[in-house]
Amino acid sequence: MKLIAVDDIQLRCEHLPNPGAPALLLLNSLGTSLEMWDEQIDALRERYEIVRFDARGHGRSGATARTELSIGDLARDALAVLDGCGIARAHLCGLSLGGMIAMYIATHWPDRVLKLALCNTSAYMPPREAWQARIETVHTHGMAALTEGILERWFTPEFRLAHPDRVERVRAMLLETEPRSYAACAAAVRDMDQRESIRGIMAKTLVIAGTQDLATPSPHAELIRDTIPGAQLLVIDAAHLSNMEQPQAFNGALLGFLAA
Repeated sequence: MKLIAVDDIQLRCEHLPNPGAPALLLLNSLGTSLEMWDEQIDALRERYEIVRFDARGHGRSGATARTELSIGDLARDALAVLDGCGIARAHLCGLSLGGMIAMYIATHWPDRVLKLALCNTSAYMPPREAWQARIETVHTHGMAALTEGILERWFTPEFRLAHPDRVERVRAMLLETEPRSYAACAAAVRDMDQRESIRGIMAKTLVIAGTQDLATPSPHAELIRDTIPGAQLLVIDAAHLSNMEQPQAFNGALLGFLAA
């Protein structure tokens, strides 16, 4: 692990060098740490130089002093991490908030992007009022007030029963997230609208959706597929964290896409 300075904070980053291999940046969901990708690392590390990191106030990264952030702010953090690892271009694989960040990077800094995997994500997440209520709740009552509802949307009931240990890992990530930083990142989702801007993405793109995803249902994935030129859509039998619920299907799809 390493720490990368951005503004007045430090972001915790894991960089797994692989000389001669293309780089792959993994971008996390809101409220999680880089460990959300643990089920992917063994499958990916032989073929790729992997980078993953904790967003501001998530995991072991420093908390932000700002009350609101934008997707652009979070994208610049991600590019600062790549710069800190000496990486000019990378494949981007982002889930949920991570996918929103990946789309922004591919739109505004296309020269930094090889291929794009957009997983369980959206280009636009109305209603604004729902996000504002979430922000106010976490400011007033902390992360515990949101956690159980989030877990119900992120995993199917069957998975929660069969794999309580994995659900507990994510519960701990959510509860350890610094509330002001969570709210600041939630404001980025609240204010985001990339429905038109992603038309300009030229990177080869795979969109992954979950059949039982309550957080970003299939119409969100279909809009992305229909807007980004040439994008492909793959649907996995999972809820929101498809990479954790169906790691074999997810890993196979990602490896096949990146290698093609």
